[in-house]
Amino acid sequence: MELRRLSICIAFFVFACVSQCSEARHSMYSREVEDINYDDVLADEASDDEAQNDADGGNDADEDVEDAVIVTQATNYSVIIGKTVRLECKVEPADGVVVQWTRNNAKFFIGTMKPTEQDLETISGQKRFFIAANSTDLLIKDIQFEDSGFYKCEILQANPPSIQHHIAILESAKIIRFYASDNGVVREGKDLLLTCEVSGSPPPQILWSWGGIDGNQNQRLSEKDGEFTANSVLLRDVKHESSGKYYCYVFNNLAHAQAELTVNVLRKPRVHVHRTVINSDINVEAVLQCSIHDELASHIRWYKDGRPVSDSSSQYIISTEAQHSNLTVVPTSDQDFGTFTCEAENQNGKHNRSIELVQSPVVESFSNDGPKLTWTIHSHQPLEEIELQLRDLNGEGEWRTVSVPLPDRRHHEYEMIYSLEDAEIDAGKYEATLKVKNNKSWSEHSNPTIVDIEAQAQYIRPASVYLPGSGHSIRPTYIIFPLIYLLVRL
Repeated sequence: MELRRLSICIAFFVFACVSQCSEARHSMYSREVEDINYDDVLADEASDDEAQNDADGGNDADEDVEDAVIVTQATNYSVIIGKTVRLECKVEPADGVVVQWTRNNAKFFIGTMKPTEQDLETISGQKRFFIAANSTDLLIKDIQFEDSGFYKCEILQANPPSIQHHIAILESAKIIRFYASDNGVVREGKDLLLTCEVSGSPPPQILWSWGGIDGNQNQRLSEKDGEFTANSVLLRDVKHESSGKYYCYVFNNLAHAQAELTVNVLRKPRVHVHRTVINSDINVEAVLQCSIHDELASHIRWYKDGRPVSDSSSQYIISTEAQHSNLTVVPTSDQDFGTFTCEAENQNGKHNRSIELVQSPVVESFSNDGPKLTWTIHSHQPLEEIELQLRDLNGEGEWRTVSVPLPDRRHHEYEMIYSLEDAEIDAGKYEATLKVKNNKSWSEHSNPTIVDIEAQAQYIRPASVYLPGSGHSIRPTYIIFPLIYLLVRL
């Protein structure tokens, strides 16, 4: 009994000792846990995880991170100058994605961070570039020519995708300046350069035209008129007739414009004489006339056989008024006849025409109306011969001379009419010319004229019957009627 009690006591003692030891160990463990730094533990765990990932080849990290992509397609933008354009760059997924816009390696934006002032000045000189609100699109306001080119949007990540847009600037065609060489005043025979400075995008086409002196014409200039380059045309060896208004027309698919200028081609004077050959005689006054056309002449001078004529001589009288000049000559000997020249001069040059003062006849206005010929003869000397010469129009055969009767009365001017029907000329076409002789010499041949002589209808005479022994003939009419009467009676 005593032994059982002793065993139970020993058992309770051992249990109490064991329980006390367990509580003591639990208390020490709790104090140690309280002293641990959880940050160090997490860091150690992360290090362990990284080491483990490195050991495993990083497969778990690749599976957890998704790369963003750009879903916008590259686009060509055509924008009118001064307008606003938005360059799209849409990315997916968009959360946390940072994009970078560049042009010609110049950075515009990284995320929402704007470029520096220096970058903006490098880009455009103005603060006109923005990231559109709540997007990654690039906004450009008041677009200018220098903004044209390529723009690149790129996602900043390990494998950065990108797209590239292109901007082309559009501008209405307009003329900046239209001008001519030498301010549009050029001497005849020189070259004239017309230049039309234009702007626009796409580059405008240029058309040139000439409107004449009054601007009422509209003759387009072509390759035969001048040499064309990008914005100019060179007109070589211009004539006085090239004076007038010139037009430059420009156009593109947005608009058109035009400008005009006036060109004045200066030329040397043009001398006109009323008659190139004048007949006169000793002590017979002759008036030589000349006129100046187109340009004002600074000087008008007369020459005889190359020597200046002085109006101080009683033999010559010069009368000049504005653009007209007359030289009155009274020959006193054969030496006073010859070649007289009227010359006009201005700052652009000289021009002259000559008049022959002669004693030989002068033939003028030789023409025809069918076979009828008309002409005028000037001769203060008595006429001696008038010869008309004809030749087949085909040029074959020799000249045939027809002598024309002299006029009955003597004058110093003769109006002549002669019909080739009187000369019994065969039908056909002829080239005709005329010359006249007075008591001094033959005249020069007249200018030729073409004469068409038509065949004349021939009159057919009725036949007659000769009666032997009667000494006369009887027309068939007188025989036919008696014969008919006899036949009827029978």
